[in-house]
Amino acid sequence: MKFEKHTITNFHISFDKKAFHVELFKAEKQGSTLYWIEDDHYEIIWYSSDHHEEKIRDFLEKLHYHFEETLESIYNYVGGIFEIFIRNKENHKLLIVNDLYGVNGSFSLIKNNQLNFFLNFQNFNQLEVPLELDVIGLQAHFAFGYQVKPFPLPYKNITQIEGGKLHTFDSALKHETTALAINFSNNKPSFSLKNGMNATEKLFIGATAGKDSLALLSQVKEGSEYIKAGNFGNIYSADVIQGKEIAVNLDLEYKYTTLCDEDEFEHYARQIAMISGGLATVSYVDMLKFVDEGIPENYSYVMGEAGECVRMFFPEDTNLAKAMHNYLTPKEFLLDSFTNDYLGFLNQYPENISSAVAENYTGNSNAEILVNFYRNGRLPGNFGNRHKLLSVFRDKITPFLHEDFIKQTHNLPHERYENDKIHEQIIYDSNQDLLQFFKNPIKSEISVQGWNERISDDTGNVLYKLLEKHIHALKTVFDMEKVLQLVKKQQKSPNRGVYFLFRIVSMAIFVDSIKNAVAPCEKR
Repeated sequence: MKFEKHTITNFHISFDKKAFHVELFKAEKQGSTLYWIEDDHYEIIWYSSDHHEEKIRDFLEKLHYHFEETLESIYNYVGGIFEIFIRNKENHKLLIVNDLYGVNGSFSLIKNNQLNFFLNFQNFNQLEVPLELDVIGLQAHFAFGYQVKPFPLPYKNITQIEGGKLHTFDSALKHETTALAINFSNNKPSFSLKNGMNATEKLFIGATAGKDSLALLSQVKEGSEYIKAGNFGNIYSADVIQGKEIAVNLDLEYKYTTLCDEDEFEHYARQIAMISGGLATVSYVDMLKFVDEGIPENYSYVMGEAGECVRMFFPEDTNLAKAMHNYLTPKEFLLDSFTNDYLGFLNQYPENISSAVAENYTGNSNAEILVNFYRNGRLPGNFGNRHKLLSVFRDKITPFLHEDFIKQTHNLPHERYENDKIHEQIIYDSNQDLLQFFKNPIKSEISVQGWNERISDDTGNVLYKLLEKHIHALKTVFDMEKVLQLVKKQQKSPNRGVYFLFRIVSMAIFVDSIKNAVAPCEKR
């Protein structure tokens, strides 16, 4: 049996009635783990940093003896973030399954009657297809700041493989889906993240003042030889102060990286745009620099995110429209930048968004609807974008989505999520010395990234320059002069408009670059 381990930055997988072709992209000192497995019956591409080889081989053995039953109950055996492609050589069907919430779902398009799957957009120009904007997808993207069901992606004819389902494609490319379930535990919960963290021996933990990070750090033994910790940001911010203090208390080797300067901002902004397809905000520049420069290449990275799966996304069971209003892009920024073609959408905004959430995410209360939205909407959208970015640089694991943790926590009564009770229990069970940070976290008036100050200096000038160069690519969406005026306004008086601009520049860079890249192919 072929069993190959690769470290990749992206993949392209093509499938039609004649062929199954896999192309792996690699870069020096970058990438995440992929396994390429083949025997007489199946060819399998298994992409995940959350699974060590022994766990994969154990699952493959189950798959060999009980194929359909094992796939249908996959979430009871395999958690974390992953995606698996299985080509059945006998009937030439392609089966795809990814993590429960679809965080790692690859993108797909059809070209010349062939299915093409790609992990991220970094090598999109090699697919040689035109990039067309989707009006509804664009509206939703800039309202949320990321793509989310039930709305399409901002690009026509490109879809993302959903989580929670088994996807089957026959040789004629007919697509069928089967919903997959997970068996929640009925036993008294025993909260721990250690099973998920055991996916790797060498682990780098993002140490901050956040409660997700605190729960992760509570699982670490003092002076652990193969565990390091660190963070980035303003050295006087609460995240850096508390993160370093905890790392020192745990006797862990600590690494710190500074915020991006103007040149680094442009460099990592372009990386973000090209990897995410313009779907991720360039506010991630400092985090990307941290992962790129601060984390050793042979270490897996874990950070405090996805833990809100077991926390109340909004603290009060308040009016849904009001809750979403505080979460969505303020209407003023959309009105001041979209072209007149979007007035119909804007006249109904934000009620049209909150009603779509209420219709597509179930729950017996607003609190339940919002938790469901977080897991099934925000995780694959916002969190998925960030995960794909960081995974291009380092193996990244996600213990909060390990199957054991999900089975024990995701079906609990919602009052168990209030006041971060599950996080407190994790810390209490593992390291009670850290409860002081849970109950009285270090606070600082200085933000981690300090965007308000940075946007007013040379970083703001770089942002203006990037938009001035690339915004024409989105001229059917935005009034170009108004967008540049908004930059000037934000430089003088920064507020939430800064983050709106970060999303615009990300997509503008990508769309402009891709259109230029495919133009010669179209001419030929």
